[in-house]
Amino acid sequence: MLEYQLVRSKRRKTLGLQVKHGQITVRAPHYVSTDFIDTFVQQKSAWLRSKIAEHSKRPIFFDFTQDATLFFLGEALTLNIGLAKHGSVFISNKLITDFDTLSETMDNTPINSSLRQLNVVLSEKIANRLTTPVAKVIQIKKQLEAYFKQEAEQLIIERLELLSKQTLLTPTQVTIRQYKARWGSCNNRGEVSFNYLLMMTPIFVIDYVIIHELCHLTYLNHSKDFWQLVEKYCPDYQLAKNWLNTHHAELTWQKPIC
Repeated sequence: MLEYQLVRSKRRKTLGLQVKHGQITVRAPHYVSTDFIDTFVQQKSAWLRSKIAEHSKRPIFFDFTQDATLFFLGEALTLNIGLAKHGSVFISNKLITDFDTLSETMDNTPINSSLRQLNVVLSEKIANRLTTPVAKVIQIKKQLEAYFKQEAEQLIIERLELLSKQTLLTPTQVTIRQYKARWGSCNNRGEVSFNYLLMMTPIFVIDYVIIHELCHLTYLNHSKDFWQLVEKYCPDYQLAKNWLNTHHAELTWQKPIC
């Protein structure tokens, strides 16, 4: 018999099944018996097992733990978790202590990007309240989100102002936020919005996404005319699209499993 989590509701009138992170959840009306639910799960066991197997094959995305790798402006940085009186997030160069690495550097060999660190410093006050690994991961993610949003509000706005002058396309309003499945958006009121996780991508990718949304001010679709306008201002836009497709897994921030 498959194990499952049962959630009852007085408002619910039907049984529902959900598989998330390999965990089965059954949502049921308050009056349905446990025996009936067990039988229902058994009847759906083949479908449930296939869903669990499907989830297990999905790529493991960024997990916000020590030594994980996270992109910033297209550069792969190593996450370093620290503790101090005040919390902060900053990028630094890791001190070289390994003899072989030191020898390479002395021979004028470029330092590998893995020696650059993205530091997340937890405040001691907050850290004392983080009683589980999941709680710690959630706090690290929260600080990274704030950092990426702050950096995006500066860089993306700067690039937008520059590209807006070049294209003569000006939005009525600009918003920086996080999306689950898109890098930017534009509506019929001329308002554009950008995902602050664009800060993981190289500048040429950020410029492409900005130009893409600015061109929607003229064509609010993906017609042939739209793509011709994009190509006019971003001739190598296909390279940016390919970069996003190639690094899709590394650009996905996994929600911590509670």
